[in-house]
Amino acid sequence: MTIPTTQCSVQIQIWVDTNAIQNGSTRGVYLVDNRVTSGGQNEGSANLVTSCTQDSYVCWQILTVDPNASASVQIQSIGSSNAWGPSGQPQVASDNPNAFTGQAQNPGSSSYQLSINVTAGGGSGTTVILNPGMNVQAISRRTAA
Repeated sequence: MTIPTTQCSVQIQIWVDTNAIQNGSTRGVYLVDNRVTSGGQNEGSANLVTSCTQDSYVCWQILTVDPNASASVQIQSIGSSNAWGPSGQPQVASDNPNAFTGQAQNPGSSSYQLSINVTAGGGSGTTVILNPGMNVQAISRRTAA
């Protein structure tokens, strides 16, 4: 079962300047999240490190910097990572085919591979691979005495 975007407390947006993307370069790709006050790093770069707490639901959405651009952008895949745990692997959201959602289950710092497609107005496409990170903070759990 996939997670709807409306259940995500962690939001990551991928902004793409389609005029700057050439031959798989990450120039012109900017990742931002709503976690900067929680210890996130590299906001506004292709190397964003998102900080969240264990069991957080995470949503990724992709947008073009120029809403009038004739190019289209799409998340192709989000790779495996220790952060996702046994059942948190991000996949296409149940309520938005242009978003991915997942769950940060394992504490620690991990990177993951984010693959995006950029298709120019003329139909030629480019795949860009990013390697952002996720810093998952453990939740203290008390056991009953």
